[in-house]
Amino acid sequence: MTQDSQYGGWLPPETPERPPEAAPPPPPPDPHIPLWAPFLALAAALTIVLIIGGTVIAVVSAVDPSIEADDLPVGLTLALTAFQNIVFVFAAYITVKLALGRTTRADFGLVRVRRIGEAAGWAVLVYVGFWMVTALLAGIFGQPEEQQLVTDVKNEDSLAVLIAYGVTICLIAPIVEELFFRGFMFGALAQRLGPWWGMAITGVVFAVGHAPAPAISLIALGVFGVGLCLLYWRTQSIVPCMALHALNNAITFGVTRDLDPALFAAVVVGAVGTVSAGAHALSSRRTVAA
Repeated sequence: MTQDSQYGGWLPPETPERPPEAAPPPPPPDPHIPLWAPFLALAAALTIVLIIGGTVIAVVSAVDPSIEADDLPVGLTLALTAFQNIVFVFAAYITVKLALGRTTRADFGLVRVRRIGEAAGWAVLVYVGFWMVTALLAGIFGQPEEQQLVTDVKNEDSLAVLIAYGVTICLIAPIVEELFFRGFMFGALAQRLGPWWGMAITGVVFAVGHAPAPAISLIALGVFGVGLCLLYWRTQSIVPCMALHALNNAITFGVTRDLDPALFAAVVVGAVGTVSAGAHALSSRRTVAA
C-alpha cells in the first residue's frame, strides 16, 4: 500500500457523518374555548338585549304613554323574549366559531344518547334531588313569592296568549338555555377547570340568570342547574338535559294553570316528546373509533 493511500493498516474506511435529521414538528395543540369566553359572550348578549330592548320599550312608551316599562303588553314581552333567545344562541355560536375555527353540533353537546336507560336513570336521580332540595328549602324558609311570569300566566285568559306562553316556556326555553348554559358554558368551563368546578360555576350563573326572583327560588334553580350539568357530564349529551328541563317547565306550567289531569298529561308528554324528538333529530351520531 502506498504512502498516498487514504487508509492505513486494517482500519475500515470512515464514512462521512450525515447531518442529524430534523425532528418532526410537534402536533398543533387542540383548539379550546378560553376560560373567559363564556362570560364575555354572556355579557355581550345581555348588553345587546338591554340596548335593543330598552330602545324598543322607550319608543313604544313614547308612542303610547299609557305603556309602562314594568307593565308591557304581552305581545311585546313575548317578542322581546324571542329576541333574547336568538341573541343568546348566536352569542354562543359565534364564540365557539371564533375560538375553534368551526362550529359543530357536538360542540354544543348535541350528540345522540348512547344508553337511553342509563340516561333516564340519571335524569330521575337529578330531578328527585332537585325536588328534595326544593322541599327542604320550603320547609325551612316557607314558600317563596310567585315570580311575575307565574302571575302573568295564571291571570291570562286569552287562549292564543296561553299557547304562546306554553311554547315559550315548555319548548323554546329548555332548548335555548341548555344550548347556552350546558352545551356552551359548562362544556367550556369543564374542559378548563374540570367538571365539578364547571358544574358549580354554571349552576350559579344559571340561577342568577333567572333573577329577579326570591332567594329561595334562585338557590333551587342553582341546584337544578348543577344537576343538569351532572346529567350532561354522565351522558355526554344535552338531549336528556333538554328533555328534563322541558319536563320541569311543563309541570310548572300545568300547575300554574291548574289544568285538568288529561290536559296536564298532554302538555307534559307533548313538551317532553317534542323537545326530545327535535333534539335527537338535530344531534350528530357518535363517532366510533376504528
